[in-house]
Amino acid sequence: MKMRLSQLLASFAITLALLTILEVVTATVLPALGWYEYRLTFNVLIIIFLAIRLDSPIVPWMVMSLQVVHSLFSVEGWALGTFAGLIVMTSANYLKEVLHLTSALITMLTVQLFQLIWYVTVTMIICLKISNFDKFGMIMWSFIPGSILLSMISPLLFWTMEKIWRVPSEGGPRGVEI
Repeated sequence: MKMRLSQLLASFAITLALLTILEVVTATVLPALGWYEYRLTFNVLIIIFLAIRLDSPIVPWMVMSLQVVHSLFSVEGWALGTFAGLIVMTSANYLKEVLHLTSALITMLTVQLFQLIWYVTVTMIICLKISNFDKFGMIMWSFIPGSILLSMISPLLFWTMEKIWRVPSEGGPRGVEI
């Protein structure tokens, strides 16, 4: 299925608005409820969705744009997240033909796998920056509780993103061409 430029711009604008709303909630509401130690990185879920369900050479630019918006709400720089996002996107492209998100459980497991790739990449770069791989386990562990919660939320978010991007159901083509 091909997508027109106007559909692409509208879908991407809605996605940016959704990301902004989710970032505001995770940056304000969750700390107010006492959740200080872990962050829910919805940008990762959105990028995983785009990597799996869209076929386009502009997806890397979308990844960078999403990371720039995410960096407004986080101390994480956009460059680090963009790099990790491109690695996840490349991995998803290689596996696109075998990824069949036919059930909530499969979606959760797939999302957890790609989150682990993301967080290992980010943790390795952080350890390289601080020149200390002794902290690898501690840094990696800080991502795990949030990633498990995000994996459980992923079927709902992916369903929402399918509606926003007008992606055919899982029985259809592997993705949307832009």
